[in-house]
Amino acid sequence: MSVWWSAAANATLAGCAAALGRRRHEGTAVSTLDALPPGGGVRASLGGDDSAIVVNVGGRIRAFRAVCTHEGCPLGWNAQQHLIRCPCHGGAYDTNGRVVSGPPPAPLTELRTVVEHGSIYVLDVRR
Repeated sequence: MSVWWSAAANATLAGCAAALGRRRHEGTAVSTLDALPPGGGVRASLGGDDSAIVVNVGGRIRAFRAVCTHEGCPLGWNAQQHLIRCPCHGGAYDTNGRVVSGPPPAPLTELRTVVEHGSIYVLDVRR
């Protein structure tokens, strides 16, 4: 009977921890859903020299390493065009990270994200 009681207690404690919102990931908080409405984007620091472009594509949150695949220039979000832009040589990427204009030879590196309690986290900062 004590084994059953112990298992039941552990399951209850695990459920309580989940209900209280204990984070189960290591990530960098980059924005909130309220600050990033559908169609929106933002450049966010991931610590150190790492940055990401985080976009809300119809409710789906995506993040990309904010480094141009052409010559490594820092990228920014152009809200009017809904494009990720490189100021160095005019490269542009869509919200799927695909090249749409300019010299970039490859799409952007996508980073894993998670939304938890209204906050957006980028998970794999170092890749």
